[in-house]
Amino acid sequence: MNVIVCRARYFTIRRIWSCPTCKTRRRMVFHDEAWYGTTMTCCHCGDSWQDGELYPRPNQRDWRKEAAAKATAEWNAAGPYDRAAHRAWLAAETGADL
Repeated sequence: MNVIVCRARYFTIRRIWSCPTCKTRRRMVFHDEAWYGTTMTCCHCGDSWQDGELYPRPNQRDWRKEAAAKATAEWNAAGPYDRAAHRAWLAAETGADL
């Protein structure tokens, strides 16, 4: 039996945003996925949301520290927001002329 797992490609955007968990403005990493909406992760607490819904929290030790470290690394790698690059990526993903 062959199993194929596909993961949606995303465009990473970094923003300062109000974290619902931390109750203050924090560095947030957004993954814009063409067909699945946007996922955001707080670089401080590690919680993630998609379409306003909190992602399930894993039942493992130090998950917050690991999730926050991963989000921070993605934040650093993302660089400043480039609207033209984002639009070009979205057009390529959807086949639409934006």
